[in-house]
Amino acid sequence: MKNNIKPIVGLLAFLAFPFFLQFLSLDLKAFEGAMWLLLLLIVIWIYFVEKRTISSIGWKKLTAKTVFSGIGLGLVVFILFGILTMVIQVMGLELNRETAALIASQSAPFLLLIALRAAVVEEVLYRGYAFERMYELTNSKWLAGLIPVIIFTLVHYSWGVGHLLFVFFAGSIFMLVYISKKSLGMVAIAHFVTDVIALLVLPILLKS
Repeated sequence: MKNNIKPIVGLLAFLAFPFFLQFLSLDLKAFEGAMWLLLLLIVIWIYFVEKRTISSIGWKKLTAKTVFSGIGLGLVVFILFGILTMVIQVMGLELNRETAALIASQSAPFLLLIALRAAVVEEVLYRGYAFERMYELTNSKWLAGLIPVIIFTLVHYSWGVGHLLFVFFAGSIFMLVYISKKSLGMVAIAHFVTDVIALLVLPILLKS
């Protein structure tokens, strides 16, 4: 039990952090900055408290195959996102248009930073750290995979019920790929590609 204290504390603190930020009602730029701080805290915790390295959360040296696989996965997820969006609209599920409008009103460089932050921080937290530590604690890939996906979905609650379905769907795909390939870099690249298309590329195409 003594060896489990550090990962338990890490899981509770880091998974609660995004919910705490939403409770503070920070503006978008402050929220983004705080999430980068979370990444720093996770890395410091891993190295100096747990006495491990980031390889313990699935980080491997990037290869050309990893990069192209991540890009391909991101494109597939985005295509599925389009299909799911149509289903959500047919079902008449709620989407928070105010949040979407706030994001869309940001400059292209800032949107790129949002996509990068989401890809890096969220994959490190929910796919890397959360899965690996929960798997160590439970010895169950199902629990270690499902619980972080549910938490990942719930932290996006302000986007509306409709968006939660996509978050759960995308989070599940990223988790399954991570469990299969154990490559944090691959799922982070896929997440980045999906968000860049959704936040930057698609709006430009729709305007033209």
